[in-house]
Amino acid sequence: MPRQLVVLAVAGLVAGLSGCGSEEALRHTGLGYVLYNQKKLDEALQEFEDAVQLDDRLAIAFAKIGDINREQGRLDESVVPYRRAIELLPMEFEYRFSLGTVYQALGREREAVDTYQGAADLRPRNVPTRVNMSVCYFQLKEYDKALEHCQKAVDLEPTNVFAWSNLGAIYDILGRRYEAEQAYHKALEQNPNEAAVYINLGTVYLKQCRYDEAIEAFKKALSLDPDNAVAHKRLAFAFNKQRKYNVAIEELERCLELDAKDYEAMNSLAAIYMLFYRSHPNQRELHNKAIELWHKSLETNPKQPEVELLIKKWSEL
Repeated sequence: MPRQLVVLAVAGLVAGLSGCGSEEALRHTGLGYVLYNQKKLDEALQEFEDAVQLDDRLAIAFAKIGDINREQGRLDESVVPYRRAIELLPMEFEYRFSLGTVYQALGREREAVDTYQGAADLRPRNVPTRVNMSVCYFQLKEYDKALEHCQKAVDLEPTNVFAWSNLGAIYDILGRRYEAEQAYHKALEQNPNEAAVYINLGTVYLKQCRYDEAIEAFKKALSLDPDNAVAHKRLAFAFNKQRKYNVAIEELERCLELDAKDYEAMNSLAAIYMLFYRSHPNQRELHNKAIELWHKSLETNPKQPEVELLIKKWSEL
């Protein structure tokens, strides 16, 4: 299709969506779309910015400025153009959903849920909106609302792996372990190759002292994702509970190879070294390794008074 026809076709769409717009502004917007589709994002961004300079009523141009900034990692810079697009076209679902994802990525969960609610009002049956809202409410520790939206998501789309997995996490934090386990199994029925779900399921087993089942779940996760540091760490926790300290050490060391700042793994490894030292006090190097790991753990996360007490207690010996 000739370039001019593409521009005119897009410009017609823009005019229809915005209800206004000067001819020159629409030309910049249409050219911006051509460049955007060619993955020339910097050039496309300039065209959209030129368009809104000429006509600040072009909602679709503002939205594309938001899209490009988001895609290029400039999340803060995408907020204002998305908000302007919503002001101009308040009934456009995609603008609200996109702004919600930006707020969520920025850790601004309260603004995210408010924005997602606007999207949900426009499309009550949209599952990604419900799932994202549940995640935000989970982060806000408003677990009843998280549960409400996640349950709505699985009701709307019973085959959605992420909705079932998130539902399991919500049940778990609420102490409803049996329901959490059932939700994770539902997720795995939809896709048996989700390592993260096996990790969550194994964690539920671990909390219930079902160590063999936990180990099986964590090993399954590692068969799917061998370099998953969390799976190695929690597998070590399960082995530790069974007093299989040597294999626990191997898993914790592997975890720290993959994530050198995992303070939980450091603490657990230090505790095992100190346990060995207590049984073999002539092996002073184990004592020193434990103290060193606890110090590293505090460097990573200083808010651990219990670790400070351990260092003080064992440093005196």
